[in-house]
Amino acid sequence: MAGAIYKQVHFAAAFPPSVMLLERTFSLSNFTYGLTYGRIAGLSMVFCGLFSFKYFLQRFKGLRAALERRNSEVSVLRRELTDARSDIREKEEALAAHLKEVEDGKRRLVEKDGSLREAQKNHQALATQLGHRDRELRRREEELQQHKHEHALTVQLLETRTLELKGAEAFLTKADILSGADVIALVNTLNSEIYQTAAMVAEAFEFKAKEEGAKEEDEDGMAEVYASATDMVGPQMVEMLKSSGHREDPTIVQIAFQAAMAAYSHWIVRTWNLEDPDNDIGVSKVYKGIRDAEEQAVSGRWRALTRKYLPNTAEHELSLLFVDAFVNILLVADAVMIHAELQKAIETRFAERVSIIVKGAQRLRKAIGEEVTSCDFEVLFVNYDTPFSPAQMDDAFVSGFEKGREEPEPVLCATELGLEKNERQPGKEGSWESIVLVRPKIALKSGIEDMVSSMGNTP
Repeated sequence: MAGAIYKQVHFAAAFPPSVMLLERTFSLSNFTYGLTYGRIAGLSMVFCGLFSFKYFLQRFKGLRAALERRNSEVSVLRRELTDARSDIREKEEALAAHLKEVEDGKRRLVEKDGSLREAQKNHQALATQLGHRDRELRRREEELQQHKHEHALTVQLLETRTLELKGAEAFLTKADILSGADVIALVNTLNSEIYQTAAMVAEAFEFKAKEEGAKEEDEDGMAEVYASATDMVGPQMVEMLKSSGHREDPTIVQIAFQAAMAAYSHWIVRTWNLEDPDNDIGVSKVYKGIRDAEEQAVSGRWRALTRKYLPNTAEHELSLLFVDAFVNILLVADAVMIHAELQKAIETRFAERVSIIVKGAQRLRKAIGEEVTSCDFEVLFVNYDTPFSPAQMDDAFVSGFEKGREEPEPVLCATELGLEKNERQPGKEGSWESIVLVRPKIALKSGIEDMVSSMGNTP
């Protein structure tokens, strides 16, 4: 019992009167039971209250201040709670909007997924079609390559056949670029240029008087010049050049020039390979065999192609041959100038004339060698010491001396070229028909002596 009273007193001391009042109201049902002890408890409470009133008063103030602080904190917490709830509502709304967007996104994703599946199906179908197309394309490419290969073979065969046809046409064609009259004109033009050049050069130089001729020891130093001149115009002409006086009348020098130019022109026209004349014998034999065995169209084209592709000497190199011939003849004829002076004078003053002769000979060479195939043209040249034949050649200086000779007089030198046309008889191997179109001209020693004597000069 005492313990119960102590608990009440302790409880009263710990809580304010309002709490105690609540306790007393709560314990009213025990009033009768605790009447006696109530007095004692009351006295104890009064006694205790007298001593702790001040403590309880301070305690009450502290609790009241704490309560106010708690209320203030509660207010703050309520405001924060309100703000938090407002923020939560906003976030819930945002979340709801986001969820709505997510749902919309999911719906669109589902739609896209359906479209993707459809696209994948279409892609698969297109891939299948593409595979078929690729296989078809490869097959077509293989066919195309095969056709290209066949086409290339066809083109190659066509080119081969074309070349063969061109080669056959080259050998079988009978069309000539030049006519016989054209070739005759070329020969006559060359002869005319030779005559004019010989006259111009002979008149351009002065000669020593006959009694002022070279001494015997000087003639020994001229051995090489005499040998070269003899090869060109013959020993009789060289002797006439040495023994005759040319100061008043250089006619014999002019005839010697004509002979030298005609000889070199004939060599240019007839030679197959001007770079290597030693091979001419072999080529000539081959051509003679072809001429005798094959038809004219074949042999003519062989000759034209061979002449076309054989080397040809440059014009300048050929011109030097003519210049050397002029110099040697002038030295033999006892010209006033020495060798170096003569060569320089001719190269300076007559280079153009010499070039005309060389070009004329080369043009004639090309004409009869390459531009005419239906027949063979041959340039005629009479070598010195050949017996004179009126049926085959003309005397440039007609003399009555020949008529009284029992034996033909030897030719002194040639002065002009001739032209002969040769045609193979069809179906007759080795049978040819020859026609002289231009008769070559020569000079006889007797004719020159008669001419010089009639002019009052002594040869």
